[in-house]
Amino acid sequence: MFYSHKLLCTTIVASAISLGCSTSTKPAVPSMTTALLEVTQQNGRACVQVNDITGYGVLERDVISINARGNHYYLATVRPGCFDLGISPNALFDDHFGDVCGGGVSRLRTGDSHCQIRSVFEFEDREQAFTAHDDALTIRKQSQQKDKP
Repeated sequence: MFYSHKLLCTTIVASAISLGCSTSTKPAVPSMTTALLEVTQQNGRACVQVNDITGYGVLERDVISINARGNHYYLATVRPGCFDLGISPNALFDDHFGDVCGGGVSRLRTGDSHCQIRSVFEFEDREQAFTAHDDALTIRKQSQQKDKP
């Protein structure tokens, strides 16, 4: 009886060790917010006054470019669950005190969705914003390639 108990314990320990060694955790692909935080070295809490917004466009399913008066440009990311962002013909920025800010307080309404804005990044011009967006995509792509065997 002692022998079979010892054999059982040895088998369980060996199985646990082999399972621990065989399962590898892959690093997660960073979100666009995380990639933009890295690229821009900003905190993602920039604000734009709603009255200054002259237009917007969807760059990714979770990234919005915002044009503002005075040739200011912003990239905003939204939290998951904003399903019709790319197909909605118009959107309405919900403002608190007249500003749309990063940090999760501001929202964007599109059709039936209420998209919570996760972060907002400010740029001097459109070119700088699109370069940052491209660099963030590159970071995500490189991370995905590291995950492949």
